[in-house]
Amino acid sequence: MLTNDPDCPFCKIVRQNDPEVYEVFRNDHVVAFFPINPVVPGHLLVVPQRHIINIWHLDPEEATQLSHAILRLSSAIQCSLSPEGLNIIQSNGEVATQSVPHLHVHLIPRWNNDTMGSIWPGETSNYSDSEKKETLYKIRNAITQTNNPTFCIGPEDKRKHLDYIQAIVTRQSAASSSAKGWLLPIVTATFGFALTQRSWHLAVVGLVPILLFAYLDANYLRSEKRFRALYNTVAQSKRSIPHFTLDPIDAEAPPENNKLGCWQAFTHAYFPEWDIWKSWSILPFYLALFILGIGVISVILFTTHETPSQPSPSPTKTLYVTEINLEAYSASPHMVGFQE
Repeated sequence: MLTNDPDCPFCKIVRQNDPEVYEVFRNDHVVAFFPINPVVPGHLLVVPQRHIINIWHLDPEEATQLSHAILRLSSAIQCSLSPEGLNIIQSNGEVATQSVPHLHVHLIPRWNNDTMGSIWPGETSNYSDSEKKETLYKIRNAITQTNNPTFCIGPEDKRKHLDYIQAIVTRQSAASSSAKGWLLPIVTATFGFALTQRSWHLAVVGLVPILLFAYLDANYLRSEKRFRALYNTVAQSKRSIPHFTLDPIDAEAPPENNKLGCWQAFTHAYFPEWDIWKSWSILPFYLALFILGIGVISVILFTTHETPSQPSPSPTKTLYVTEINLEAYSASPHMVGFQE
């Protein structure tokens, strides 16, 4: 089986390119050998043949084969060396003293007063019940979310997952910009028409889309931040989440009591937090428009109150035309009377 890290010392052993190694066992899946400096006689390292960094990159089939090999080798150690005990140690990450970034399992036979010594600290911290319960819930919740042993994905699948999440984040950001672009002509037209018509009622109506678009934009921003949190969770492997999940809830820390009241659940689902509202992209923009609307209303009310009353119309003159009997006054000129 090919390995994918030519610089890995364990991959070199898998390829049988290390003539100094003491190889104990090999099959199609694993290789077992003595470390350079065994702690005790019989100390074995068991590694998968594929280059796997740590246990979170181990797939179920490889885990099965590795477990079978460990059981077989443990039995061989017991039969051949008759130890009084056996340590099976597997470390992941530098903080856990993993010295070679290739998953490996130590099988260390133990005897009383051997050179290995104690592997457990003499004193442990006294954690409170609340800390224990919080940790208990987190682990149980992770087990429920994964729902199967295949939750750990490889680097290529992780990159695809991150690409999907990044595409959603980009769309959320674009939607927020579009919301502001839609609102500006609406507000401009409404306030402008209200000024020309001197209608403060219409200006009040213009405040409504500002509030609605602010709520819409705040939810866009909240959704964007939640997907960014999901992105970070996947990128940093902070917690166990389902394969290719696009539900940002999977990245959120669950509440301590795992149950919200009806009102809490409603507000959590539909009302963004204050940190969202006071963001630079929400509060300054929409507050400025809202203040503008209040200014328009004030101007209309002030100018309407100060407008002088129209003068009363001047008296009109009425023209009366009298019909003349032409036959009676045929000899005299036509007479037209005017009466004011």
